[in-house]
Amino acid sequence: MVNEGEYNLFYQGLTIPASKIFFMGKHFFFISILVLLSANLFSQGKNNTVTGIVIDKLSKQPIEFATVQLMLQDDSAVISTTVTDKKGKFVFNKISGGSYMLRLSFIGYENNSIKIIVNRQSQNIGTIEITAAAKNMNEVTVTAKKFLLNTGIDRKVYNVSEDIMAQSGTASDILKNIPSVEVDIEGQVLLRGSPDFMILINGRPSPLMGKSRAEVLQQLPANSIERIEVITNPSAKYRPDGTSGIINIVLKKNIKYGWNGSVVANAGNKNRYNGGINFSYKKGKLNLFSNYNFRQDSRLRTGNLTREYFDSTGKTASYYAENNRSPSKPSSNFITAGADYTLNERNSIGVSGNYFYRKLVKHDVSERFFYDKNYLLTQNFSRLKYDPESEEEKDATIYWQHNFATEDHEIRIEFNAAATHDKENHHNTNAYFFPVKLNLFDNILLSDKDNQQELTVEYTKPLGEDAKIETGYEGLFNQIDLDYYGEYYDTAQQKFIKDILKSRRFTYNASTHALYGVFEQGFEKFGFSVGLRAEQVFINGNLVTKDSLINNKYFKIYPTLHLSYKLKGREIQLNYSKRVNRPDGDELNPFPEYIDPYNLQAGNPKLLPEIIHSVELGYKWYNKNYSFVPSLYYRYKKNGFTEVTVPVNDTVLLTTLQNLSNDRSLGLELIFSAKPVKFLSANLSSNFFHNQIDASRIGYGVKKSIVLMSANFNATFTLTKNTLWQVSCNYRSARLTPQGKTSGNFVLNSGIRQDLLKKKFSLILTVTDIFKTLRQKTDFSSFYLKQNSFSKRDSRIIYLGISYRFGKTINTSDDEKLKFDDAL
Repeated sequence: MVNEGEYNLFYQGLTIPASKIFFMGKHFFFISILVLLSANLFSQGKNNTVTGIVIDKLSKQPIEFATVQLMLQDDSAVISTTVTDKKGKFVFNKISGGSYMLRLSFIGYENNSIKIIVNRQSQNIGTIEITAAAKNMNEVTVTAKKFLLNTGIDRKVYNVSEDIMAQSGTASDILKNIPSVEVDIEGQVLLRGSPDFMILINGRPSPLMGKSRAEVLQQLPANSIERIEVITNPSAKYRPDGTSGIINIVLKKNIKYGWNGSVVANAGNKNRYNGGINFSYKKGKLNLFSNYNFRQDSRLRTGNLTREYFDSTGKTASYYAENNRSPSKPSSNFITAGADYTLNERNSIGVSGNYFYRKLVKHDVSERFFYDKNYLLTQNFSRLKYDPESEEEKDATIYWQHNFATEDHEIRIEFNAAATHDKENHHNTNAYFFPVKLNLFDNILLSDKDNQQELTVEYTKPLGEDAKIETGYEGLFNQIDLDYYGEYYDTAQQKFIKDILKSRRFTYNASTHALYGVFEQGFEKFGFSVGLRAEQVFINGNLVTKDSLINNKYFKIYPTLHLSYKLKGREIQLNYSKRVNRPDGDELNPFPEYIDPYNLQAGNPKLLPEIIHSVELGYKWYNKNYSFVPSLYYRYKKNGFTEVTVPVNDTVLLTTLQNLSNDRSLGLELIFSAKPVKFLSANLSSNFFHNQIDASRIGYGVKKSIVLMSANFNATFTLTKNTLWQVSCNYRSARLTPQGKTSGNFVLNSGIRQDLLKKKFSLILTVTDIFKTLRQKTDFSSFYLKQNSFSKRDSRIIYLGISYRFGKTINTSDDEKLKFDDAL
């Protein structure tokens, strides 16, 4: 067609003016046509992107961590290898045009291979189905397995089932092996050097992860956990709580067809033992799962403390020394159960619940020595504590999910309710040796009730091939009742009398209403995600004993931004998020908790929320055998919390919380993973962390800073086809506080597993803290006091255990598959 002196050559929208064609000449015209055709038909160069999604053939659910290999059709040479994300999606970048083979594999599923022809710059293969292996478990020899650690720039996924220590250990033990995470001698967890982060259970907040989360994590059995996810800069979809991000503990849930189960039992030194059983059934529309775990532990903590008190002139006024011994034998029971049901092709529902019960009895002995300024003994007594404690948690979740006709277009409504009751009964005796006098008795009875409800509505809609939006509502409602009852022994009446000064009750109610939206767009190499979360918070506290109310409400906006740029075997990300760390009920409660007559602990009702600005720049390089992920991060914190110890009088100290002026942190995290040979896989991570504290608001005008460092290493050796040996170690350097610092420590662990009877049966031996190096030293200094303390625990723990797996996988071939509209 000729129009106004132009030839219109229609090929993928190409138009060539006639004047220019004739000017180029006859030969150049034909050369140009050939170049254009070859560029479009054969995608000249390595600029093509291949994408697709892997799903389960029967349930139509996406499969995460499936291995996808791109191979040449001619000689089956592997061009590139990747794994699917949580949506089952895989991506190959910078692929030349031509004929290829895609090979898909995943543990417990049959391999699948398909032929493809790459002839476009952006080519979507679509949905690929894989089928669960139709064999009895006792006939299956598993040769593939998940990686122990999957690292991304902003997310780390640790597959607990691949950790030998998980057979006998706890959640606290496993957390020590995860990059960015540290666990101190008391079980307190830190994420990138900060104790202020949010722990989720199955993606939801839990009362278990409140005040006593260190104790719970030391009792929560690791073999009930499927994986642990660490997200350092989450999007606006997630709650912004916590300085350094989120740790999500995902409990085991059935993914195999048929009926499957396992039994584990472990016996350890010093009367330690634990065990568990899990069972699951999945067929057609129905999926059932359950597990039960029991744990009996034994702990011994010892320590000592020395103090030097100063008068107003700075001279020594007196001395104090203390020796502590705290043995206990905590035990716990943990039950989880649930069911998922597919109503039809578009709708599914589910219900699940957890029950956790922990109890222990402490028999603490604390020897106290008081000296004058000349170091002459003025008083000596022992404080004896008999303390039975218990904690019970119950929670239930119900959900409904609707999948629209368009892939990844879905809405999910979920409701969760949880209740926790923590009880402690401290029965104390002061036995005096110098000067000799009658013993004194006092009791502190604590009851802490925490009820929590959460309603979420999540909506996801794809916008074309490489874009989507996520929006939703989250309502979180929390009710806390802290009842602290003190009493003393009246020798005249020979009975215990309520101590008005030590008794108090504090109730706390909070509700948070949040709306969020996240828009995500991907291009050939560049992608971005921008999010905004708006929260309205209402807080009502009641100091019942004082008939005083604490009310507060505020509205905040929390933006997030994630940028990424991908190349072959490389990826760069730049992320930003605004976060908040809100004080909980305990941290706001001003009533003092009488640890002993000389040490008090209380919250601060005037405590302001911490506001954190977090920026992270990360890079990922990887190939078939190695990956390297360095990340540079910066956090600016306003109104940061810190513990401060102040004198009440000459002998009594009060520890409370205050807001710092600001807190700046700059860190470099390095994660290296390697599988250089078939018999070895290893992960090494380190975190270098510069922390500067400005405590001028609370009277410490000089800025303090320190460079911290932590490192984790674990390696798994395949000694034989059925023998695995694992070694792990952790290092923590010294830590800074506004009034002092704590020392670092190093711990080495190891375990070995021997599989028998075609891997149905396993023998496992594990040893933690082989060289008994887990200990901590703390230095404290102020104008009125200098204190040094040292503590250690009986941490060399040896377990010998067995594991037995049983079950049968149902054939899911097309002729045996149950249709959605069939009855069970």
